[in-house]
Amino acid sequence: MFLITRPAGKADHLLEALDGNDIAYLYQPVITTQMVQLKARDIKLLTQAELLIFVSLSAVNALEQQLAAAELTAPLFAVGETTAAALTHWASRPVIVPQDQRSEGLLGLPELQQVAGKQVVVVRGNAGRELIKQTLSQRGALVRYVQSYSRNPLPLDGAQLCQQWQQQHVRCIVATSNEILQRIFSLVPPEQQPWLCRQHWILVSPRARDSALALGITPQHIHLASSANDDALLEAIKQFKRDKL
Repeated sequence: MFLITRPAGKADHLLEALDGNDIAYLYQPVITTQMVQLKARDIKLLTQAELLIFVSLSAVNALEQQLAAAELTAPLFAVGETTAAALTHWASRPVIVPQDQRSEGLLGLPELQQVAGKQVVVVRGNAGRELIKQTLSQRGALVRYVQSYSRNPLPLDGAQLCQQWQQQHVRCIVATSNEILQRIFSLVPPEQQPWLCRQHWILVSPRARDSALALGITPQHIHLASSANDDALLEAIKQFKRDKL
């Protein structure tokens, strides 16, 4: 049994694909996303930007509800293919996306090497890595954030959830962000965390793998999907099922 923890609204396609492949799962998000109302300052930053970077699908979806795509005139960048696809559909123009769908991959793009003096806006949630801002600032860019949504922990009973997961014979937990991984461990009482560490985990980045190791999950229980998009997650789940179940 797989436990899918992707936030509500971002899991629909993956769950449909699992149903279509007759793969048994439980679905339990541990965080939720909520649109943040843009301020006048945000709109000014977005419309005057020389480069626009979107770090997640939620960042695109929340902005789309508040702004016409025609107001965005700067070149568009996305960290991952899922984000890029949503951005392309909304803006009806090309989006630059790295093959390595992480902040490190984005920062390796040729288009982001010579950015001295450029006005760069990063559209994101209420938290996240500082690597993009730090690196582009070091390259001489003026980097500003626009927060289009917030990620909020759901009020859940971790002890009860963990008991349910054990009763349902969960063997593999899919966590699509470092934040989700950390949230699961913060929800579950210390006495039940050894059970979490004995489960297999499908994660989506070397950074999440490092966090998992620090939490006590052993290397042989960690499996990395090639990215956080639905196709990559489905392939990782199918591979695990072939190998382990």
